[in-house]
Amino acid sequence: MGRMVATSFRELVLTRRSVRMFRQDPVSPDLIGDLLTAVQWAPSPHNTQPWRFTILSESGRHRLATAMALALARDLEAGGVPGREIARQTGRSRLRIASAPAALLCSLSGDGLREYSDERLSALEWQMAVQSVGGALQTLFLLAHERGLGTCWMAAPMYCPDDVRLALDLPADEHPQALVLLGFPDQPGKVRARRPFDEVVRHR
Repeated sequence: MGRMVATSFRELVLTRRSVRMFRQDPVSPDLIGDLLTAVQWAPSPHNTQPWRFTILSESGRHRLATAMALALARDLEAGGVPGREIARQTGRSRLRIASAPAALLCSLSGDGLREYSDERLSALEWQMAVQSVGGALQTLFLLAHERGLGTCWMAAPMYCPDDVRLALDLPADEHPQALVLLGFPDQPGKVRARRPFDEVVRHR
């Protein structure tokens, strides 16, 4: 089990970083299950709990890495990116995913969301569900950090949802939102500057 890395919730929030380099120590299925059990208590609209997590095996990670690399190559080629650069970007993506000790795919399900004849209300209902998936992911990141794990949020599945569903045999009504890589950090995540307080907070 991971070690504690913060002595307070505030410190936990302030010290969490995105981690892209992991040790090859395995992450136990029990630890992943414990994290996801706690994540279920994240808030959601009408208590719909629209998140769906797929725990990826080693073969699942390789299938997903290959599928997303091919999709990325298609997009880059369509954008006129040179072949050498395509190979560099797709190779980096495949290596990052395939070499992670553990990975979770987070998808969004519309099951339980309210249906409206008004398109604006329906769009807002969906937006609330997307926001709640973000809340569930942040909960996961903080819980993982508490246990000494590093996490990396990859949005790539959103760009090729059909490829992801096919690679992992997911239901058609699940919408891939994020790939989360997990593992014990090999090196600290980068500390990136935050915007000035007065730029993001105002009084009226």
